[in-house]
Amino acid sequence: MKDYAPAQLRNVGLFSHGGAGKTTLVEALLFRAGAITRTGSVEDGNTTTDFDPEELKRQMSVSLAVAPLEWQGHKINLLDTPGYADFYGEVAEATRVADSALILVDGVAGPQVGTDAVWKRTGHLPRLLVINKMDRENADYRAALDALRERYGKSIVPLVFPIGRADSLSGVVDLLERKAYMAGSQSAQDAPATEQATIDQLREMLVESACELDDDLINKYLEGEEITSEELSKALRQGVREQKLFPVLATAGSKSIGLEPLLNEIVRLLPSPVDGAATLANGSPLQANDKLAGLIFKTVSDPNIGRLSYVRVYSGTLGADSHVWNVQKSKDERIGQVFHVRGKTQEATQRLVTGDIGVIPKLAESVTGDTLSTRDGGVELAGIDYPAAAYFASVHPKSRSDVDKLSTAMTRLLEEDPSLRMHRETSTNEVILSGLGDSHLDVATQRLQRKFGVNVTLDVPKVAYRETVTTKAAAEGRHVRQSGGHGQYGVVNLEVEPTARGEGFEFVDKIVGGVVPKQFIPAVEKGVRETMDQGVIAGYPVVDVRCALVFGKYHPVDSSEAAFKTAGSVGFKAAFTQANPVLLEPVMHVEVTVPSEFAGDIMGDLNTRRAHIHGMTPDGPNTSIEASVPQSEMLRYATDLRSMTQGRGTYTMRVSHYDPVPAHLQQKIIEEHKKESNGEH
Repeated sequence: MKDYAPAQLRNVGLFSHGGAGKTTLVEALLFRAGAITRTGSVEDGNTTTDFDPEELKRQMSVSLAVAPLEWQGHKINLLDTPGYADFYGEVAEATRVADSALILVDGVAGPQVGTDAVWKRTGHLPRLLVINKMDRENADYRAALDALRERYGKSIVPLVFPIGRADSLSGVVDLLERKAYMAGSQSAQDAPATEQATIDQLREMLVESACELDDDLINKYLEGEEITSEELSKALRQGVREQKLFPVLATAGSKSIGLEPLLNEIVRLLPSPVDGAATLANGSPLQANDKLAGLIFKTVSDPNIGRLSYVRVYSGTLGADSHVWNVQKSKDERIGQVFHVRGKTQEATQRLVTGDIGVIPKLAESVTGDTLSTRDGGVELAGIDYPAAAYFASVHPKSRSDVDKLSTAMTRLLEEDPSLRMHRETSTNEVILSGLGDSHLDVATQRLQRKFGVNVTLDVPKVAYRETVTTKAAAEGRHVRQSGGHGQYGVVNLEVEPTARGEGFEFVDKIVGGVVPKQFIPAVEKGVRETMDQGVIAGYPVVDVRCALVFGKYHPVDSSEAAFKTAGSVGFKAAFTQANPVLLEPVMHVEVTVPSEFAGDIMGDLNTRRAHIHGMTPDGPNTSIEASVPQSEMLRYATDLRSMTQGRGTYTMRVSHYDPVPAHLQQKIIEEHKKESNGEH
């Protein structure tokens, strides 16, 4: 593939609710443009952009894929993304490097919850909307168009509409040119006379909206003068690039209908890389110059090649057989080969020019989010904003070999997918893997096994409770062993009281007169801290307490650091149990978005989960519910929400704060801890 000037490049992301037909449409566009010689299908598992084994097994996209094509002297880099919320980390990567977006809408279902999500996610980009699957039974362009306008405003305007529907779909009409593109024909022709009334009506809507953006045109329009196609095209282009107009097209990807107008409008209306400035990490715009600035936006571990780094070049040229500077790591990277990539097919190139997208194999240091620039005067580009984790599971290696390999394999897996997170929860001694949903984590474990040979199972994680006190109490801690020879002697008097939530631990030395020598006081604190780490009533870490050493006794021969450490531990446990101890549980801030007909059921369900509802907000046909919910009640919410809403609900979740556990539940947790400590199951 030849090099293109930046003005002749288009980087276009495809986004939608799951199942709207993005992959099938990309396949049809590639074939129409001559980029591939035959079309595959999702069902047959041979499309260009779904090639991951998990995609073939599930018959849906789980990864971002790049698919360039050439059209009318331009190169269009299509970025095909998953439509399901579990894989929105891939959407985040695409929205970061795309210059514009195609929002696909199912012609039968119309806009859905996922449409709203990607509409918001792409809010910084110029957008075209595509009503797809117009060949399906019950597909309705006008109903979908009206729903879009009601949902997102009157800046949604028709540009291409279908001739017929379902089995009678025969082509589409470009309202701007008044030309028809019929199925089986690659050239435009006059629109059918039978469609003139619809053409006039929809074109009037388009013309009025476009003219409102230009004072000269609105005057011509109000005076009844003819608006030429050239004038209208110019106004449309300006409106789209300024995000004041969002034209709507119609396609049937599986029947290859509506492809020519879509490709034409991508070239004509959507911006090139030179039409906007990239953003630096400090928020300022990148100044145009010849110095290299490229962002790694995706990393893939290939079993045969190693690390593959997908890069978008924002400035300068990225050449093969060269050296670049990783700004974040402050490391030199040697570039060997550089590839253009279409799905999994790679084509070597000597360079990637400003605005283009490609792949670099075998980088030693660089990962997703890193900037490749120059050592002198290099810049750091803004990174990628990934969604917060909403689903958590504990990871259990199946064998000793899997335990040994897990850490290295997880590091590489998280390089591939930064929307995954992993940490060890010390209070439960579990490795916790978090992501965007159960399918997300399931795909991750399959990749662990396939790519890195690590077999794990996932389970519901234990809740990371904490312990604290609610009142002030005092107690003595004694460790005295004097039965001949060198003994052990340490006595301390401790006071324990609560601090403000989140204030942490404070140790106070109130000893006067040397009743506990200064050299032993750090040992007392160490004994207290070690006991806090282990927990007192249920084996969970103690937080937010103040412990004061107020009195004690020592022996000039038998006292030692070890004796006072043990005394500190004994005294702290005694004082803690007398200070009305409670368990604290993590409480999550949850925002659930569902079609409004499910809102009542969701509210009722949240109330059964001990939720505190903060409010409900109508959002078009959807309702957003904000609530605080104990984490223990949300461990399998992704699955439950999908069941309650027929897969049409989404949610986000993050840790908000800790609250006391209700007394009856606290006693149950303490009893379970005692059984575990005694080896009972």
